[in-house]
Amino acid sequence: MTYSTIIGVLLIAISATIYYFTSLDVSRLFSNKEFLVGITGGAGIGFIFGGFLGWLYKYKAENKANAKIAEEEKRKIAEQRAQELAAKEQAKLDAEQFKRDSGL
Repeated sequence: MTYSTIIGVLLIAISATIYYFTSLDVSRLFSNKEFLVGITGGAGIGFIFGGFLGWLYKYKAENKANAKIAEEEKRKIAEQRAQELAAKEQAKLDAEQFKRDSGL
């Protein structure tokens, strides 16, 4: 989103430069149909492009976050299995120790 912000600032700076340093008859421009179509079309394309870029950045961020969550869950499951296995081994050792101590 940083690049889109930089591009937006540059476009605003360019439009401000054109507005202040050129002699335009604004009342004549707004009465021209082609100018109004160009403004609305350009704004529409800009919104579509901006929306796509926003979705793309969000999609990448969500995929990274989901990958981290999945990796963390896998790690927790592996730890839990290792603990269960260690508990079973300890239970077997305790049962053998009990047999030896009881003389059965």
